Amino acid sequence: MERKRLYRLLLPVVIILAILYTLGIMGVLPFAISYYVTIFMIFLFIFLRWEARMRRD
Repeated sequence: MERKRLYRLLLPVVIILAILYTLGIMGVLPFAISYYVTIFMIFLFIFLRWEARMRRD
């Protein structure tokens, strides 16, 4: 998949997750949601960094 297209698909997902994370921190949603969003964001960051490094080589 083209890099630009991948980022365009990920942008709405990340925005929704950021909203869920914020609502979890504020106490509107259970905190467990924020916990799992954080774990997903860490894995997403690691995957994108790994993918960028693989493209360079």
